[in-house]
Amino acid sequence: MGGIRPKCLTPMLGRPLVEWQLQALAAFSEVLVVVGFQAREVIEAVGELRPDAVFVTNPAFESTGTAASLSVALKRARFPVVSVDGDLLVHPDDLLALVGETVPAIGVSDIQSLAPVLVGTHHAPSGLVQATAFYHGEPAPPGVDTLEWTGLVTLSPQEHKVHGTGHVYQMIRTLLPCPAVHVRCREIDYPEEIPAMEAWLQELLDQGVFHG
Repeated sequence: MGGIRPKCLTPMLGRPLVEWQLQALAAFSEVLVVVGFQAREVIEAVGELRPDAVFVTNPAFESTGTAASLSVALKRARFPVVSVDGDLLVHPDDLLALVGETVPAIGVSDIQSLAPVLVGTHHAPSGLVQATAFYHGEPAPPGVDTLEWTGLVTLSPQEHKVHGTGHVYQMIRTLLPCPAVHVRCREIDYPEEIPAMEAWLQELLDQGVFHG
């Protein structure tokens, strides 16, 4: 967001976003964190709450995109993974629902971001939703239903040999079509999106989903 800190350290209701993310990931037995910009600060913030977390470094973080970071992580992963961006907060129940789907699968939401990556979808008679294509910077063809891609993807590093240096959606296009799972989430690509995430987070605190 043009700031002086990684987006995962952006304060949300007085705490770094990554602290809320780790709460959402509490049910996961293994957490692998890719670091680059201000790596030491991120490691310290994560280590305080998740001392068993494994850290790997994207050495080319200044010249590559999120696909490069995910590629680095996949080299270390031993099991099927769910990839969560550092600027995304997801309802914990929906994360578990996503990983319960057939691998690969992606997480989608209603369009809510200022600059969304769109997903073309196909609704099967059974009610299942399939992701068929990504659109970013160009409109979807007429008649194509779209949702927003949240950045969430589940895949198996052993079965899905994907890698890249740009955007993750470019890297995983070869996995389509795949199931698209609707999740409740908020993302912060711009400072203007912070109030919406904080308001939603406060709702989840009031409901007991997260604890302060």
